Amino acid sequence: MLFPAIDGTTTLYGIIGNPVAHSFSPLMHSQAFWQVGHKALYLPFPVEPEDLPQLLEAFRIASVQGFNVTVPYKEAIVPFLDDLTEEAQLLGSVNTVWREAGRWKGHSTDGPGFVRGLKERGWQVEGRSATLLGAGGSAKAVAFSLLKAGLAQLHIKNRTRAKAEELASKLAEIFGADRLSVGLPEGGADLLVNCTSVGLKADLSPLPKGQLEAYRQVVDIIYNPAQTRLLKDAQDLGLEWDNGLAMLLYQGVESFEIWTGRPAPVALMKETLAAQLQGK
Repeated sequence: MLFPAIDGTTTLYGIIGNPVAHSFSPLMHSQAFWQVGHKALYLPFPVEPEDLPQLLEAFRIASVQGFNVTVPYKEAIVPFLDDLTEEAQLLGSVNTVWREAGRWKGHSTDGPGFVRGLKERGWQVEGRSATLLGAGGSAKAVAFSLLKAGLAQLHIKNRTRAKAEELASKLAEIFGADRLSVGLPEGGADLLVNCTSVGLKADLSPLPKGQLEAYRQVVDIIYNPAQTRLLKDAQDLGLEWDNGLAMLLYQGVESFEIWTGRPAPVALMKETLAAQLQGK
């Protein structure tokens, strides 16, 4: 798709993270903006941790209207925002930010996007069990939405056990302690979800291959590479598996609609993501 002429009325959106060069979101959102007649561009913004306190002022000066947030800033950006939605406040994490009446507002669309992706595949959530690897911003959003969608049991495993316990305790206040536990379950679970960055940069897995046999379905929220070591191992074992592309699509759909106030062109966004993943 060729973009119309860019001029002084073109608005800016983007994604912040470190790393962020691998993101498929810029092309997906830029094409979607033009498809619906919203004159805007979406750019990747690699941000160093020491620059985060000045970021929002720099974006205000540059007339950036909104942005997505990825690793490692989903929690770190929160103190600099003016307002949070109820869900974002509860999670202490955001992935979508926008300017409204001069104020920066934050929300999390990761969890709803993840659950919508599972349902698109026909994978049931209600009444099932899952093991979640990680306790950061994405993990919090996924955990909240899985439980909200009716997951019966959630086991949280994190490199730092205290963070897993903190997340489990927070979720227990809403969903009940009987639905949560910390650590890997002895008998496994229906679903395994990797919300860590292990596998993003190297051919590594957050869980030994032998331990995957205790699961039926495996999701790695990493989408580039399309098949991490964890997912290759799952395929070798004959398990159902999926990457984070559906989550990326549907969290992006919700972000797009927040920013523009218009229905997102889902088919185009999905096509753009698939083409990038296949290297077209």
